[in-house]
Amino acid sequence: MAPSEINTVSQAEIQAAEALLADAWGEPVTVRAAEPVLDRTHVFRLRVTTDRSVIIKKRVDGQDEGYGAEVAALEYLNGMPEPVAPRLLGADADAGIMVMEDLGPGASLADSLLTGDPSRVRADLVSYAQALGAMHAWSMSRPPSSRPRGVSTPAWLGAVTRGKAEFLGAAAALGLASDGAATDIDELSLILNGPRYHGLVHGDACPDNERIAGGRCLIFDFEHSGWGSVALDASYLLAPFPSCWCFGRLPAEVATPAMSAYRACLQAAGIELGPSWDACMAAALGAWVVARGGLITRVLEEDSDEWGTTTMRPRLLAWLRSFTSAAALAGVLPRLAGLCGEMHNRLAARWPQTVIADYPALARPGSARVTVPGWWQPRA
Repeated sequence: MAPSEINTVSQAEIQAAEALLADAWGEPVTVRAAEPVLDRTHVFRLRVTTDRSVIIKKRVDGQDEGYGAEVAALEYLNGMPEPVAPRLLGADADAGIMVMEDLGPGASLADSLLTGDPSRVRADLVSYAQALGAMHAWSMSRPPSSRPRGVSTPAWLGAVTRGKAEFLGAAAALGLASDGAATDIDELSLILNGPRYHGLVHGDACPDNERIAGGRCLIFDFEHSGWGSVALDASYLLAPFPSCWCFGRLPAEVATPAMSAYRACLQAAGIELGPSWDACMAAALGAWVVARGGLITRVLEEDSDEWGTTTMRPRLLAWLRSFTSAAALAGVLPRLAGLCGEMHNRLAARWPQTVIADYPALARPGSARVTVPGWWQPRA
């Protein structure tokens, strides 16, 4: 393969990929072409033959931790009898690459939300929830000795610790008393760090980080994965999608069947969530708010930056409301929930023009719709 044919994949990386594939497949392999995947500058499709391809993902400078976490997570998930992620075919830390199964064509949940219809969204959201549930159930059921090396606690738990002071500062800037809220934030972290409900957490389960085809969902991009409370992932269905560019209103009549499908996956594996699950879900939803403490301060006066489908203010209002509702249901974290309820009311009054808009596929007659970014292209 000539250098001009390999785009931005170096010859050394191609050779390393060929060696990994030869070891995985038990036969010599020659890469014939490389092409970028979507707009990713470090992910490429390698053509081995006219009808066979794999994905190579390169380590990004300064992101060794994310590279290591993804390799460890995918290697661990290779053990699942029914995969929910691309199979890892090999990794070369010296070359800074990993090679994995090519999932091929298929739509994502983002495609459904932005260009689909209600029935498609409901079906795809259930498939997405089932994939998360299957991964969580399998990892929770495995013995502690099988826990993957190189996978630490989810990065979001550190973000809660870092965001605590800024969140309380934002409350003070709004003239709100935060008595006892700091203690509840510590309690929130204790709940999420406790041993119950621990498994492999994806950590960035966004609507575009999966392929959905034939009613089956496969998840990718495990750079933010960790070992911790699986409620962090499950709460994406209720927040919704707290780390994602693809944000919009996710009504209960759509989210509830997906949450039921998620719970059914765990129950089928013999995992009874029990009453403490509601407390853990409330803590996870509170984590998304506290982790964004610095951001709340920044958007108090200005919300001009678009992030995907909308700006930050609608997100914050939705996340505050999701947390306060969940905390009331579970009867936990009352002081933090009270503060977040007051913060929501204060911000909603301060930002009267802010609307939590609908996804186009779920839009109600006459309702506001999120903006579909110009750079986004449907996959199917």
